[in-house]
Amino acid sequence: MKLVWSISRDQILHTCERRYYFQYLAPARINSRNPLLKEIAFLRRVTNIPMWKGKIFHSIIAEYFKRRLQGYDIALNDVLTYYINQMEDQWNSSLKLVEKNLLTRQVNSYQQSDFILLEHLYQEDVSRNSLESAIQDMKDWIKRFAIWNGDENIDKLILKSSKIWIEPPTYGQEATGFEIDGIQVITKVDLAFLNSEGQFLIFDWKTSVPVNQPTYWITQPEFQAAVYQLWANLSLKILLNNISAHFIHFGNKPPEKRSFTMEENMKEYTISLIRQSISRMKYFHQQIHHDSLQLTLDRILRLTLDDLDFAYTEKSCIHCPFKGICRRELEV
Repeated sequence: MKLVWSISRDQILHTCERRYYFQYLAPARINSRNPLLKEIAFLRRVTNIPMWKGKIFHSIIAEYFKRRLQGYDIALNDVLTYYINQMEDQWNSSLKLVEKNLLTRQVNSYQQSDFILLEHLYQEDVSRNSLESAIQDMKDWIKRFAIWNGDENIDKLILKSSKIWIEPPTYGQEATGFEIDGIQVITKVDLAFLNSEGQFLIFDWKTSVPVNQPTYWITQPEFQAAVYQLWANLSLKILLNNISAHFIHFGNKPPEKRSFTMEENMKEYTISLIRQSISRMKYFHQQIHHDSLQLTLDRILRLTLDDLDFAYTEKSCIHCPFKGICRRELEV
């Protein structure tokens, strides 16, 4: 297993050790003979409604920019219409799987192409109105994006740029990342480009409303933006004073833009935080025993799944696909 570090992994590990184990450490396969490992592999494919909406929103913007870059005079609403149809198809497909009991009783029938929503899986209070609400959210976000894009002239700036990244792949030569202590750091930027004035701009689309956090400690958005800027500085060799990261929150009306820059002291501090996180991540990965559900530290001390901490708050469990496994253990 190749060891990589990313913002999402860091968040999960610090929120819930058990979820980190389920998502990244368990040797889970859909064809495993072990029922629990088979279930874990199955649940890794499950997504919740907020994540689903966010992914589609990002896909719409990426598709629009890529087509514009290719020279197509495409309308944003045409891309939106295509993805709304996809939303309806995926929603109905997920419901049908629930009706067949495929999700809870017939894991052997699970196909890689199956789409599953967490809320359907756990038979939570989801009605047709929720699909309509999700579609309306998408329309609102895209409408706000269209107005913001028109004001900022982002598509025009992209066409004039020499280097452009639009939802780049996670791995490979085009991946946006860097190495620290031999560990690959993954940075999944939504959009980045070098403008005609030599400024390197990084954008991250948010469907949420920004939350004000205490200023005496580095906030999660500041940390995320700093990691993005490290990619441009360490891998692309761009000077820090030419780099800026911008988070655009389309949950707001009008959208809210939060911009971040980074000085040398912030760079070193961010690297130190990443090293601390990598150290803890290595600790977990070095303990894994691929032949069982146990994590092995050494011949004397053995750390089992039961020793891993649960999430600190119940709120962290709401959108977790593995919560059913924890519930069963807690109810015993």
